[in-house]
Amino acid sequence: MDLRKRLIAIHLWIGLLSGLVVMILGLTGCILVFVDEIKPLVYADRMHVSSTFGETLSMNVMMQKVQGIWGKDKPISALEIDNDPKQTWHFRAYRENDSNAGNWYWHEKKFYESLFMNPYTGELVFHEQSEFEFFRVILYLHWSLLLKTELGQPVVGVITLLYVISLLTGLYLWWPKNKKARRVRFWFKWKKNTGLKRRNYDLHNILGFYVMSLGLVIALTGMMWAFPMLDRGVQNVLNLSESPKKTKVAMVHSLPEPKSTGLDFIFKEIKKKYPTAKAYHFYFPAKRMSTVTVLASYDQTFKTVTNRYDVLSGQLLESSRFEDGRIGEKFSAMNYDIHTGNILGLPGKILAFLGSMISASLPLTGFLIWYNRKKGKSI
Repeated sequence: MDLRKRLIAIHLWIGLLSGLVVMILGLTGCILVFVDEIKPLVYADRMHVSSTFGETLSMNVMMQKVQGIWGKDKPISALEIDNDPKQTWHFRAYRENDSNAGNWYWHEKKFYESLFMNPYTGELVFHEQSEFEFFRVILYLHWSLLLKTELGQPVVGVITLLYVISLLTGLYLWWPKNKKARRVRFWFKWKKNTGLKRRNYDLHNILGFYVMSLGLVIALTGMMWAFPMLDRGVQNVLNLSESPKKTKVAMVHSLPEPKSTGLDFIFKEIKKKYPTAKAYHFYFPAKRMSTVTVLASYDQTFKTVTNRYDVLSGQLLESSRFEDGRIGEKFSAMNYDIHTGNILGLPGKILAFLGSMISASLPLTGFLIWYNRKKGKSI
């Protein structure tokens, strides 16, 4: 068997074995690329407040109201405050499941709920069971096929690796042998009497060629999550050209006013320091409240700044920025934005959407080519 026949066999069996999962990853990827744009539209009733008259209540008052709804058995885990004053405050309560029982992603947590609160009145806008919220289900379908991360992520990683091999073998098989073949490999030369089988064949080959570079970028960045050792290895290699940096610790020189609480002071400080941030995320420790981690997030996630504060005094204990990282750490931080195309803004997202959509179509068009040939029908 010559090389071409071997590659045809490899390309075929990879497609048959991994095609369904590739379609799932591609279609869910299309949704997740624009999830930040879709959510405010479909969840407008829970994410927006009807009136912004007056000042917002203090964070301390809001947390007391939220904790009163949940009770002491469900302490507040996180709070997201959008920089847009017309947005509700999003409180989260979740707890990891200590038991290893169950194989699905929802077995990883004992509970995961969200409260969307009106920050001007302190009223509950919406109580969400977040574990089964639609976009979270889509995320975990993409992340681990709805399995626990430890089970599903390796499967997704292997399938993604097979997809990379499929793209590379497909390129070899696509490569035109001569000038005449080249004329029909780069664009569709359809006529009115062109049959459906020929059109399907062209869709698989021509779209497969154009999506290859995008598909490789999406697949390889996805594998960085599926295989943590790969992520660490890439970071270590990139860091070889740079000496280690010491963690920068920045200190707040002013202390909160006597009548203010630590959290309110921290919120005021973080807004003052990062006024153009998209949102501010507070993450509270499960067992103690002496420190709080606060993220100032931006449209491009790698620009997110992470700060750790002393809750009682409002003192800034530690600050971590993208600019402070080494080359490998910076590349790892940019991985999500590269994967979703967000690194290039809206044009990049559109490219990632098209790349995911075409990637999802390739197993289907490839299967139809195999099926038609198996039945002995020419294209």
